Amino acid sequence: MVAASARLRNARRTLSALALGVVVSGCAAAVTPAARPVTVQVPVPVPVYCPVPKLGHPALPIASLTPASSPADTIRAYAASVARLKSAVLARAAVLAACSEAPARATAPARGAQPKRKGGA
Repeated sequence: MVAASARLRNARRTLSALALGVVVSGCAAAVTPAARPVTVQVPVPVPVYCPVPKLGHPALPIASLTPASSPADTIRAYAASVARLKSAVLARAAVLAACSEAPARATAPARGAQPKRKGGA
């Protein structure tokens, strides 16, 4: 009786191992195809630098004031300095506005990419 139960256990182990081997090999038989490379065109932004003229510091009338200057001269010098500083700010704003305008060709095609043709071809 002991020998029969030992044979039965060995047979169960063998069948279990065989069934496990079939299940594992069945999963391994499914081969997935290799992924194919796809070419994608990516626009690459290219910085376009604007030549900016050298803008100097404006000469301010308050620099010519002395401790002996009259209050009226001081007020006139400060008013003239404010006017010059406002015009300098406007000049700098004009230069920055001219450089911030988007150029016609702001991006370049990716390296190796073919340019798109108009007309469907």
